[in-house]
Amino acid sequence: MVSEDRVLVEMLKAGDENALEQLIMRWRPAAEAYARNCLHDLQAAEDAVQESFSRIWAVRSGLDSDRSFPAYLYTIVKRICIDMLRKKSRSPVVAAVLPEIPVDSAEVEFIKRWERLNRIHLLAGLDEADRRLLLAFSLEGKPTKQIADELRLSDGQVRIRLHRIRRKLRKGMSFDA
Repeated sequence: MVSEDRVLVEMLKAGDENALEQLIMRWRPAAEAYARNCLHDLQAAEDAVQESFSRIWAVRSGLDSDRSFPAYLYTIVKRICIDMLRKKSRSPVVAAVLPEIPVDSAEVEFIKRWERLNRIHLLAGLDEADRRLLLAFSLEGKPTKQIADELRLSDGQVRIRLHRIRRKLRKGMSFDA
């Protein structure tokens, strides 16, 4: 059987499609079993083996007739199966029925609104310098060094003031304050 494979590979290298068909008839069942064992999916295994024989046809002139044809085939099948498994693991799994979007209860909506108004009230209660400092850091994204230069303060002073402002805001937002 090995010598028959060598003859068929030589014919395949010469472009004989009949040789490819004979190799497919001989090796496809075993290759599909191997792919099915890797993929656990009959259709995907058939696709992997079909792709493997297509690649063998594409590189037929580079085949070495002294090497085992099944070794070529199984190596290609294995690589295709690995690629298919990688693609499958990257693709998101979508549920057949999407869950409903949870709707907040009236109590939750009230608490969210109260917290929003409370934050606005707390920010309005800050003095102008603290509000400007917090806005420059939080909204404008300026680094503390730049804010310190603009306000003619040290970097450490800006950091301490930001810490105190945040602590004051957190304390004012807690329910037991």
